[in-house]
Order: sequence, then structure tokens, then C-alpha cells
Amino acid sequence: MSKTPHILIIEARFYEEVSDDLLKGAQAALITAGATSEVITVPGILELPSTLLYAWKGHRAWKQAFEGAVVLGCAVKGETDHYEHVCRESMAGVQRVALECNIPLGNGILTCPTWELALNRANPAEGDAGGRAAKAALRLIEVARGFGV
Repeated sequence: MSKTPHILIIEARFYEEVSDDLLKGAQAALITAGATSEVITVPGILELPSTLLYAWKGHRAWKQAFEGAVVLGCAVKGETDHYEHVCRESMAGVQRVALECNIPLGNGILTCPTWELALNRANPAEGDAGGRAAKAALRLIEVARGFGV
């Protein structure tokens, strides 16, 4: 990547231990790629789509405009169907915003049936979902640049 991309990271902090690892992985991948980033924190994954929309519509007014974004968070299945609604709406919401606003987006939202799986997938030394999401955003920036977008 020739020009240094500036990436927006939006992290949902509902499960802090998982969020810490997702953020560590994403930031490490961006640093390795020579990218810069800024972090916005929200309570849970349902807040990711609206925050992405607000930030993207106003990002040109920030110190440095963002060229892509990464969303991070986690839902762990519980005893009710709330999990299914939260997962579906957050995933669909961030995808809808990304497509409508032309955002190169890395999606690091984990939807896990168990706490142990969430911890494993978030851990930068194991699943590294945050790092993979950051790398996906960087790749989409390259694709967009290639098409002059």
C-alpha cells in the first residue's frame, strides 16, 4: 500500500476481555501494515452500525479523514433468542452502512455459542479475529484504490 491509510476502529465493549484482544489484534495488524488508526468505543454490537454511519458521514471534519473502518465486538449465546436478534441486526447494519457509504470495512464482530470460543477467536495468538478484520479493511482499501473509488 503506497499511501498510509487512516482507519477508524469502532469497538463494542460489552465483553471487555474479548474486546481487549480484538482491539490488540486489529491495532497490531494496522501497525504492521504502516496504517494509523483512531478508536471509538460503544457499549455493545447493536451500537456499531449507527456509530459507523455517524462517524463516516462526519469523518472528513476530523483531523484526518478515514480511508476505511474496522468494527469489533462480540455476542455470546445465552438462554434466550436475544442473541439471534442482536447478531443479525448488528451484522446486517454494518454491512448496509458499508455498502451505502462506500466504506472499506473489516468486520470483526464475533458471534459465538460459548465464552471459550469467543476468547479463542479474539486472542491475537490464536484466532486473531481483530487482526483479520483489520487486514480485510486494508485489502478492501487496495481494491477501492485500484478501481479509483
